[in-house]
This record gives sequence, structure tokens and C-alpha cells, in this order.
Amino acid sequence: MEKISAYKKEIKFHLITNLLIAIFITIACYVHTPLGNIKATLIYTIHFLLLQFSLFGFIYVFSLFKKVFIILFPILFMALSCLSFWVYTQDISIDIGMIQAILETNLDIAVDVFSWFFLVYLILAAIAVYLILKTFIKLEKNTIKSPLFVLSIVGIITFFMVENYRFGALKRRLPYSAVFSIKEYLSKTDLILKNVNNSITSTQDDLHIVFILGESVRADHLSLNGYTRKTTPLLAQQKNIISYKNIFTPLTYTAISVPQILTDKSIIDTTNTATSVYSVLNKADFKTEWIGNQSLEKSYKDIVDTNKKTRIIDQFHSVLSFKKEKDLEILNNVDLTESFKGNKITTLHMIGSHWYYNSRFDKNFEQYKPMVSSKYVGSSSKTALINSYDNTILYLDSFLNTIIEDLKKSRKKTILIYLSDHGEILGEDGKWFHAQKHKASENPAMLVWYSENFREKNQEKTQNLIENKDKSISTDFLFHTLLDLSNIKGFDYTKSLSIFE
Repeated sequence: MEKISAYKKEIKFHLITNLLIAIFITIACYVHTPLGNIKATLIYTIHFLLLQFSLFGFIYVFSLFKKVFIILFPILFMALSCLSFWVYTQDISIDIGMIQAILETNLDIAVDVFSWFFLVYLILAAIAVYLILKTFIKLEKNTIKSPLFVLSIVGIITFFMVENYRFGALKRRLPYSAVFSIKEYLSKTDLILKNVNNSITSTQDDLHIVFILGESVRADHLSLNGYTRKTTPLLAQQKNIISYKNIFTPLTYTAISVPQILTDKSIIDTTNTATSVYSVLNKADFKTEWIGNQSLEKSYKDIVDTNKKTRIIDQFHSVLSFKKEKDLEILNNVDLTESFKGNKITTLHMIGSHWYYNSRFDKNFEQYKPMVSSKYVGSSSKTALINSYDNTILYLDSFLNTIIEDLKKSRKKTILIYLSDHGEILGEDGKWFHAQKHKASENPAMLVWYSENFREKNQEKTQNLIENKDKSISTDFLFHTLLDLSNIKGFDYTKSLSIFE
């Protein structure tokens, strides 16, 4: 008891500090999480406590450097409180996209986000900082000799143990998400894009390629591929549609799959240099545009930026946000029937079927029930999880069908190519989601639709499309397929990998 009494002020300081950090920063990451039942609530409570305990460890060590702490802590606390305000009120995700927007946005635009509510929040945060520093300055004991120092080391170890058990479990929550997003923003991309200096031409004319990059859609949950549920009823009624059910990729998460899909890198290529497909098409006088419903990750942002036009919708809500725009919002930001001269490729990047599934569709697509009611996987049955997932496929069916109906109005030689970046595991072998090896995550959905005008002008290519539909094909195909489709001259690519050959 005497030892506890001796360190009473120190204990009081860290309790107050952690409580105020929880209120003004970390709890913001949990308030929008659907829990559903007692089990999910318990799991997320444990998660929150582990987060706070790890923070205690880092803060204790930080507080050992008293003068540095007094100067830097208020700055860090206020900056993180600013971020948490938007997480509280808008469920905004603190990721590299958000950090980039903050650091690169003009001051006059940034001023527009201020409000009286925001100002009041900052005043309260400033009061919290004052209370923390006032308590800290009065500390008599705060050294490595304190029993709390040993506890702080355990807290720091806890962070690494939790991250080792499940990557991103703590890193994706404030304040860690801000720290690691800044680190990612400042780091250089691993992929080096080659300059395309060749004299490149295309013998196509009036060609419009619409490439749709999907997310987490596995091939065997499309009824076009024989799935027992009618998940693609609208697409099944379309003419000139071909589904490829045997696409393969070992790259089962977006950060590594998308750079490979959009370049000449092979799925087994370990080099860090590649050529963007858009760079080649630009040289051939194609109009290139990218409209995405996902914030750009560092690994493929440079590739996307090789498009002549780029637009990211709802860029401050990532896949982790429950307020993320549905994919149909993409179509409000692009005119697929717009008249143009020459050739064009339009890329639409979907949020698709990324977890949390219920956030990917609206009530009109709640066909399969019961659905999941919590973000915690363990609180839902396998049936509910698959029901929610299949509802995302129904939404995809409507999304693609809407685009096809628009493209039918065009007089161009129009072709749509849909490819998911990877598949999704739905409970097979006790596994869920992706970013792990499994045949379900390595078999992404892929399909092609072409207009009558395209068929008439490209009969041999169309026949080859049909003949190749049952072949086993890796995602290497896309780069070479797009260049073959475009009749590119003056740039070497592998025609044998094209689905038009």
C-alpha cells in the first residue's frame, strides 16, 4: 500500500491522460461500429482496452522526457483531436488519402471545413490538454524505476503482439492510423514506372473500352458461372456477354493485385519496374480517364495518375467507413455516352464486395436474409455472412447492367471488361475475406460485354473471346489484352496472353 501511495500522483496522471485520450481520440474509431449482440460488444470492448493499454505504454515512455513531452504532447493531442472530430461526425477514415488531402489542400479550401461545433470541440480538447499538463507538471515520480515503467513495456509489447496476430488490428485505429498513414505518405512507392518513349500508334478508330476494376468478387458466386442463387439475373438477360470463370491470381489483396493488373508485371514477377497500360495508350492518342470509389493506395497511385483525367469520389471515406458511397454514385460522375473523337479507355474502380458487406448495397438489394448485424465476424452465422455477400453481387449485377444499357446508346465500337482485383473467402477451411492463400480468394470474377457495332467490326476477335472463355487464365492477361484490342503498333507486348487471340 505504501508503494501504491508513493506513486499515487503518477497513477492519477496516467489514468486522467488515458481517459481524455479515449474520449477525444480513440473512441471515435468505435462509435460507428455495428455491434449487433453481446458477444460482438465484448470483443470490441477487449479490442478497445488493448488499444488503450498499448497507448499507455508509449505515452509513459514519452513522458519520461519531460521537456519534450510538455512541448510536443499538446501539439499531437490537438492534431489528433481535429482528426477524431471528423471520425466522430462523418465516419471519415484516417488513411494515406486523408493525410495527402490534409497536407496538400489549399488553405482557403481547408477553412471551409470549420464550424462552431468544430470550434467548441477544439476548445474542449484544449481544456483537456491543460488538465493533462497541469497534472503532469506536479509529478514528483515518473522514472524508469517506477513499477508503471515495467507495465508500460508490457503495453508496448502488447501492440506488437496484437499486430503480429492480426495485421492492422491496432494500426487502423486512431492515433496509430494517423502515424502510419503519415509514414506511408512520406515513403516512396516500391514500383518504378518506366517511361514510354516509343512512337506508338493504334490502328483502331472509334473504340471505347470501359474497364471496370472490381473488389473482392469471387467467380463462383455469379449465377452466370453456375452458382445456384440467381445473383446475376440482369446480366443473364444481356446478349454478347461472356463470363470467364477460371481467372487466377496469387495476389489476394488490393495493394499488390492492382499494380500487377494495370501494368506489364507478371503475377510471378519480383522486379520493381513496370509499364503502365495507360502510358502506352496515351502515346497512341487514347483518351484515358479514371473514376474511382476507393482512395488511392501508395502502391498504385502513380499508375492511376498516368491517366489524363482522374477523379476519386467520396475520397475521405475508405473501405473501412460505414458511410462510404455506394458504387452507383460513380455513374453520377461519368458520362459514358459522351461524344468524342478517336479512341478512349474509361476505368471505373469499385468498392465492390469489400467487407463490411451491408455497407455496399441499399435496401433494394436485401434479397437474401438473415444478414449480418455486426462487423465482428464471430457474432454472425456463416449463412448470414454469405447472404450479405450475395446481396453485394446482386448490386454488382445492377451496376454493370446499368452501364451496359448506357453503352448500348453509343455509336462507338464499345466493349466492357470487368475484372475483380481478387476473390473472397467465405468460411471455407475456417478462413474469411482475403489477403491469404485460398482458391476462393485466388479466383476473381471476370466478364466481357461487347456492342453489336464492336462485333461487326471485330468478328475474329469476338470469336476468340468466346472460344477462350473456359481456359485457365492469369490476371497477366489484362495489359496484353488491352493493347491487342487497341491494335497497338510500336510497343512490344505478348499477344499470346490476350483473350482476343
